[in-house]
Amino acid sequence: MITLIVTFKLPEDLSRSELKSMYLENAKMYQETPGLVRKNYLYDPEKNLGGGCYIFKSRTDADAWFDDKRIAWLTERYSTPTLKYFESPLVVNNENNKIEENDFG
Repeated sequence: MITLIVTFKLPEDLSRSELKSMYLENAKMYQETPGLVRKNYLYDPEKNLGGGCYIFKSRTDADAWFDDKRIAWLTERYSTPTLKYFESPLVVNNENNKIEENDFG
């Protein structure tokens, strides 16, 4: 499993409700993203940052989704994103009361 944290600077004049509307506009496409397990939308009003926390089945899936076209789309819509990849060797899932071990190294 791969956890990917994506952040980007938001336009200064963008309100919280406008950002939520922008997020809702594209939320459905993530339901059909190959290899995506979960996405949480992020917002930091103090730093004026938006973004997402993505859980992908593999780095290959994450790289396939975040190709040059996707980066260009994010840059045009918000600003140039920063991507940070992490391996997720263990997940505590309180929704199903399980501790999930994943491939690690």
